[in-house]
Amino acid sequence: MTLPSRVRGTLLAVAALLLAGLAALWSPAVASAHAAYVSSDPAANAVLKTVPTLITLHFAENVNPTGSEVFVYDAKGKQVSTGPAQVDRGDLKTMTVGMQGDDSETYLVVWHNVSADDGDPDTGAFTFTVSATATPQPTATTQDGNGHGSSSGSTGVPGWVAALIGILGLVVGAAGGIWYSRRAA
Repeated sequence: MTLPSRVRGTLLAVAALLLAGLAALWSPAVASAHAAYVSSDPAANAVLKTVPTLITLHFAENVNPTGSEVFVYDAKGKQVSTGPAQVDRGDLKTMTVGMQGDDSETYLVVWHNVSADDGDPDTGAFTFTVSATATPQPTATTQDGNGHGSSSGSTGVPGWVAALIGILGLVVGAAGGIWYSRRAA
């Protein structure tokens, strides 16, 4: 049985709309599928009076210990982190690394992780300052609403962009289906 061209065009338009709608619903989840940086102790851009001996980072998803690393460098680029970073077995969203500070005032924390939930990698960095004359700031703070620190290298598509792309897909799919059904008739 062969369907009339008008029915085929309408079915094609409906299928295009459904696919575009599914893409719109799926896109925001894909954009946030990384174990993004959430907070740390010390916090990004913190000013401390003394050098910490432990750096703790918190992420949005569970982190796979294999392939996840944290390094700390002084102002001259010398690595001052001691030993490999450890994923907290009681909280897989938390990683720590020890550090031995020197006379630097600024330290750079560089991290790379792999999500234990979906295997997606993420990377980023932030700095903190140590100054004996500084007024200390709180050490653990949450970063921006996207879960990224001020210097995070994490990437992703904001939800509004994914929604806009989905809506445009719906409009283009509907227009194409209507055009095709009229052309076929």
